[in-house]
Amino acid sequence: MDFKTAYRRFRQWQLAPFDYEARRQAQTSHRCNNCGSDFVGNYCPVCSQKEDVGPITWKSVVQSIGEVWGLHNRSMLYTLVQLFLRPGYFISDYISGKKQVSFPPVKLLALMAVLGLLVDYFIGSPIGGVFNNDFDFAGDKMLFIDNAFEWMNLHPDVMSLILLSYLIIPNYFIYRSAPRNPRHTLPQGFFIQVFTAIAFLVFNMFDDLTSWHWFSFVLGNVWTYAVYKQLFGYGVWGTLWRVVLALVCAHLLALLFLGIDFIYHMIQTGDYNFVDGFKLFIKLLNRMLTNSDV
Repeated sequence: MDFKTAYRRFRQWQLAPFDYEARRQAQTSHRCNNCGSDFVGNYCPVCSQKEDVGPITWKSVVQSIGEVWGLHNRSMLYTLVQLFLRPGYFISDYISGKKQVSFPPVKLLALMAVLGLLVDYFIGSPIGGVFNNDFDFAGDKMLFIDNAFEWMNLHPDVMSLILLSYLIIPNYFIYRSAPRNPRHTLPQGFFIQVFTAIAFLVFNMFDDLTSWHWFSFVLGNVWTYAVYKQLFGYGVWGTLWRVVLALVCAHLLALLFLGIDFIYHMIQTGDYNFVDGFKLFIKLLNRMLTNSDV
């Protein structure tokens, strides 16, 4: 098999990984082991038991253990395979209603978050505080901001999830007239970012395990580009500038909400010198960025 033929088959799999027509033609009659009804299909129409359920065997034991981590129908591993080899098409399938192609995404996000926290705990090397008490600016306000930025540096996976959530609104407007999946809704945008967050948790774990920081950074950006190109159907440059614009808008939204939170805390502490507060806020952001290993 030459390279062109292999790539053509791969592209065909990306676009249509499940041949349901062939499966329909191959269906035979079954007898339900639960209620004894005869039927054609995958599930008994009387009691809803699956057609391949039989007496308990060692295979049943393995499947039962695997179900804890989603290693059964709509398996977690196969969902991850699709998420990395056909990311945009896979997400497009899910948000258009083809839910059988995927392990439940929010559940998968929770499982990957737990796994990511374990990797961070045993292998990761989180940064300490952003300021390390080297500022002369004393008081509760300094302690509050120092703790906030220290928490963000100690939990890069969580911060990735928070930042990705800010993409939902920019994407809603930027891709309103896309050739594919136009006028997607905010709930669909939520699930787009859930799948994106799952992928970036995997990238972060890969980075922790290998310390290949630049490779992980490039890999994450290439994957992000592939997602939006496949998901919305724009060309090379049309996808590129829209991805950059969405990321810029997401960062601006994050800074806006962080600034609002900072002002709110200034008011709570009775400090109304907003000019000095703004200068301090810029200094805090600069210190956070220069101390971050993301």
